[in-house]
Amino acid sequence: MNKSVTIDPGPLATPIAPPPASSPLACPPTRQARERLRALAADAVASWKADGMPAAARSAAGLRAQAEALVRHADCSADVVGWTMVAIVSEYWRDRLAGVPAGRRLLLLPDCPAAAGRGGDPGVPHVCGPACGVGTMWAAARNHGWVVESTSTAVSAIGSLLTGQYDGVLGVARLADLEKAFAMLPAFALPIAAVPFQPITAGHASCGDALAAAAIDVDWVLGLLGVAGNHAAPAGEFLPIVREAAGMFAPSAMQSLADRLGMPGLLGSADEWTGDGSPLDAPAEMAGEFLARGGKFLRPFVTLAAFDAVTADLRERPRPGPGGGAGAADALRDSAKAAAVAIEIFHKASLVHDDIEDDDAVRYGRQTLHLERGVPSAINTGDYLLGAGYRIMAALPGVDAATIRDSVAILADAHVRLARGQGAELWWRDAPSSGLRGGDGGRLTPAEALTIYGLKTSPAFEAAVALGIRLAGVDPEAAGDISRYALHVGTGFQVLNDLKDWAGDLENDRRAAGDLIGGRPTVLWALAVEALPETDQEWLFALAREARRRDAGETVVAHAIAEVRRLYDQAGVVEKATRMAGQQRRLAVEAVTTCRLRRLREVLEFLLDLAVPAAAAER
Repeated sequence: MNKSVTIDPGPLATPIAPPPASSPLACPPTRQARERLRALAADAVASWKADGMPAAARSAAGLRAQAEALVRHADCSADVVGWTMVAIVSEYWRDRLAGVPAGRRLLLLPDCPAAAGRGGDPGVPHVCGPACGVGTMWAAARNHGWVVESTSTAVSAIGSLLTGQYDGVLGVARLADLEKAFAMLPAFALPIAAVPFQPITAGHASCGDALAAAAIDVDWVLGLLGVAGNHAAPAGEFLPIVREAAGMFAPSAMQSLADRLGMPGLLGSADEWTGDGSPLDAPAEMAGEFLARGGKFLRPFVTLAAFDAVTADLRERPRPGPGGGAGAADALRDSAKAAAVAIEIFHKASLVHDDIEDDDAVRYGRQTLHLERGVPSAINTGDYLLGAGYRIMAALPGVDAATIRDSVAILADAHVRLARGQGAELWWRDAPSSGLRGGDGGRLTPAEALTIYGLKTSPAFEAAVALGIRLAGVDPEAAGDISRYALHVGTGFQVLNDLKDWAGDLENDRRAAGDLIGGRPTVLWALAVEALPETDQEWLFALAREARRRDAGETVVAHAIAEVRRLYDQAGVVEKATRMAGQQRRLAVEAVTTCRLRRLREVLEFLLDLAVPAAAAER
């Protein structure tokens, strides 16, 4: 934030905080009114950067006066003054929140109204399904290093600010919940923001309708979370595609796709599978049920966004030849959606097999498939998903043979490289010389770790982008250096993922430092081995072996993790890894400049900001 508006906690008796209970707080009834007031609030805050914050605005009464002036200017009713006060606060802290380190920012989200009665962890916001708006915010927050908890735990969660666990918080909540929580913070000038809403009620056609009726604008929340950073294409522009991509994995949508392709039952039925019925139906039902469990659905989003972008770019400069005209591109949109489903199917198949190979216990908030259904059935489900993905690709309607051949080659190449990277990881983990089985090695270098990342993570990003480009009628190599871009995006993403593992990764509810316990070759491990003296290296190996023992109790694991964290701190691992992520981001930015299509460039920039946020990679 500009130095001219940085608030020194010393002179202030209190930080700017949500309005007191006496403040009227009704949400502006229309999205247009909310956008108008938010724009005015942003303008007011921007003026403070040049002129300094008015002294009067630092008090609750002064803040109210500022909000009342904006409400009058927008010709809105007086009962939205309290809401506008919160909007001013949120805009004030927006930049500061973006600079808070990953893992030290807390987002509080309500349960989706359509998820009522589904049970689950009471400390985690409940979502209704793949296209859930609350789930969209949750996934975006996690990608940008936010810790996500349920609004129902607001008081206890924000209490952790007092202990220094978090450095900033964004609460999406009813005012009553916000008041209780933020009342704990009057003596602390901490970055806090809020998105108040009307009580969420059931009875709406979809959770999207329910959130809109409650005055929760998902794109505003995404903006406060820092999604897409300072990227010129706003997050809201891509939000419809994000939702479309997630919605394709609802059971009814998958059934409809299989029927359209002439493959009824390929991904199970639209009904919830209970395990009953014919054994012949079980593979498809298990596969469809696993696909619908959850995830960020980033890959199908990227494929659709790339397809739409290239199609729009070609419309601006139509060219002769197969697949080059606007009409042909429009006719291929359904095929692009089917291909986007296929690329997510391949991803989910790899997760089933990876969970077995890594002996993971939790995926998407529930038991991994091999623990739930047994290892043999899980292996078969992963194999079935691979077959289903290629079966869909072979049947894309309206796509010429050359494009199908190229598209299958894109996916097969990604599959081979991913397996090569996973194989290298498993070989290192299980080799006696790794240091994890009592050997005297463990000499994985940082460069080797980054190479494994490039093989394991980057091919999926490259395939998602390249598939959308090719289906739109363009050779991916002619569009730009997509391979180099994907290499650095995927590698940077994985480095940040390592760092998140040590900050606490809530998506799969893993124990802290799951990569250490799983014996995976991470760049953090490699950096530590490279920097530590030999005696500390041996201690690191011993701690990892101790944490990996199946009979290791929680006390033993906690001690091992604490000691490894100390060794990592001693070796400066976090700082070095963060610089690596920053370097990968800068190399990806350079690769983006090779893209010859304007709208596709915007997609690449947006994906980069999602996968390797500047705030997380360049601290």
